Amino acid sequence: MMRTRRRLTRQPNKQKAVRLHALIDAYAKQKDAYLVELAKTKNWHLWQATRKEKRAFARQYSHHTLPVHIEDQCVFDAITTMIAWVESAKVRDHWKTLVFTHTSVKEEQKAYFHALKKDAELAKILSGDAYDPWLFHLLRNSLRHAPRVHQHRSAMLDDTNYSVLMKDGKQYISISSLERGKRVILPLLGNVSIHGNIRLVYADDHFEIHTMAKVKVKKTTYRITDMALDAGTTEVYTDQNNRRYGTDFGRILANVDAHVSDKGKKRNQIRDKAKNKELATEEERNAHLRNVRKHNLGQKKQTAQRTKARTAFANEINQALNEVLAQQPKRVIVENLSHMRGKAKGKKMSRKVSLWMRSVLNERASFKTEARSSRLEAVASAYTSQECSYCGFTAEKNRAGDHFRCLNCGAVDTADSNAAKVILKRFYDPEIKPWMNKFQIKRILDRRNAEITGATLGAGCEVSELVQSFATVNGQTPA
Repeated sequence: MMRTRRRLTRQPNKQKAVRLHALIDAYAKQKDAYLVELAKTKNWHLWQATRKEKRAFARQYSHHTLPVHIEDQCVFDAITTMIAWVESAKVRDHWKTLVFTHTSVKEEQKAYFHALKKDAELAKILSGDAYDPWLFHLLRNSLRHAPRVHQHRSAMLDDTNYSVLMKDGKQYISISSLERGKRVILPLLGNVSIHGNIRLVYADDHFEIHTMAKVKVKKTTYRITDMALDAGTTEVYTDQNNRRYGTDFGRILANVDAHVSDKGKKRNQIRDKAKNKELATEEERNAHLRNVRKHNLGQKKQTAQRTKARTAFANEINQALNEVLAQQPKRVIVENLSHMRGKAKGKKMSRKVSLWMRSVLNERASFKTEARSSRLEAVASAYTSQECSYCGFTAEKNRAGDHFRCLNCGAVDTADSNAAKVILKRFYDPEIKPWMNKFQIKRILDRRNAEITGATLGAGCEVSELVQSFATVNGQTPA
């Protein structure tokens, strides 16, 4: 098991910074050229080719601006990016789910899964060498936009392009530049061993050295079999026993949300005032706008505040997961939130969801559970907040904010604790699979609602109508 370790460098002088930026720019342009060629289906076989074949490809499309060893790392980096592009598309667009939806014949499903495992098979289908209209349209829609380099921020180096030095108890790293024989020496913060391939990263206003380190997986004796967790915006997690983890998360989120909103309004007022200011000439007006952008609407302080907020979120998430894993669960069961992207209802909630950093939550949970020998399991997230964990009745009216009251059995619980119990039940549910979409799950829950209430669910009957009629029969008035 590997993890990325970051090493910060001290701020280099202007000359060193120019050389490092020149290296990163050349690397980014070269990688982009490789990505353009690797995206062509005729070159997909190179993704699994030998190092010799990859190097021959690199020389063919080289700009001849990088040192040879950095150029080799550049093509390996581009190939890794292409492989990650396809793998992320499989998860993001739920290819397995679509296969199950498309056909129920076992042999056809196996054939599709076999094709989806091999990049060469996918290339044949996309290029027309193999005929399968359904799979062709799936791949064309899912892999429509091939990856490109949009930001020049990093470069991969092997151990021939850098060396680590020690002087007066301080650690330095000497990095190759585009000028032959002229290396850039950067002082590092801290003193940790650096070896193997590294990545030079320009992060906002400073440079970092990223290395890969091996993590020892702890062997543990399990005390709990299953722990189901519901992620929230007032705390990081709530488990099925109504224990809450990372309770400061909501306070941090509210403060950052208020700060972002307030700063955004003030910046908009300054921008509008500058635009509407009456000046004698167009040149004076443009000069005034440039001064306002430079001195009043700068990004440096805003970036620092954003970084500070992200660090606070990450710390709270780490602390919450440490508290969860201290109980030594064998399985940690969470909702599959990978498909949830885009805007939430309302601008304020949309800001909170974006600040929630769902990707950080998923990445930290995956890493920490593996490091502690626990197993991370995901279940389908659709309607977990509306389903009653006691009787299984599902309705939007069951939940009102943080409170849960079932319209069928009258069970009362906190919304997060009930959702965690539903997540635990769903892990053992033989019908609702993790790969199902919300429409498939809704059909199952509608049928179960009809069985619970004894009503007949017709083809045109919606679950909302069923809930309304059931609440009326039981003398309740849905909110």
